[in-house]
Amino acid sequence: MSPADRPGNADVGAFASLADDVRLGPGCVVQDGAQLSRGVRVAEGAAVCALAVVGAEARVGRDAIVGDQARVGAGVEVGDRAVVGRGCDVGDEARIGAFAKLQTNVSLGARAVVEEHAFVGPGARAGDDVVLRRACRVGGATVLAAGVEIGEEAFVAAGAHVEADVPPRAVAMGRPARVVREVPDEDLLERWR
Repeated sequence: MSPADRPGNADVGAFASLADDVRLGPGCVVQDGAQLSRGVRVAEGAAVCALAVVGAEARVGRDAIVGDQARVGAGVEVGDRAVVGRGCDVGDEARIGAFAKLQTNVSLGARAVVEEHAFVGPGARAGDDVVLRRACRVGGATVLAAGVEIGEEAFVAAGAHVEADVPPRAVAMGRPARVVREVPDEDLLERWR
């Protein structure tokens, strides 16, 4: 992308590499050394941080953040105001919903789905085709086997190894993870808005 093709107030850092057909929204930031592949779209106010790599045809939503040294695979959609933390690795064709938060060094497999308001703690690992439903919370260093689903408003404790689906509002912990109780009403997302 030539400087003439950039929106007037998009900020592109030193040594950033942008394919010719990348589209940047107003007020977005692409920091030093970031790489944006063909067909990438970065919406208004979004930030792609230093040394991040965004794969072909990926979309970064309005006011979203792709952290330093993160890798976002081809065809990924990052929702509005979502955060992909530093050093994260998001597999091809994954979907990350609005307001979702992936903390530092999270790894998501191909075609993973992270719905709106979900939270994934640092160092968590998820296999291909994992589904994290709305407002679920997954603790740090958790391992999620390929294809598992974490239900809406469920909570998975840090360090758990999840080998089977976790129902909505369930609290799961251990290796292998097992359900130990239900998330109380006072801990539901609606109580925190």
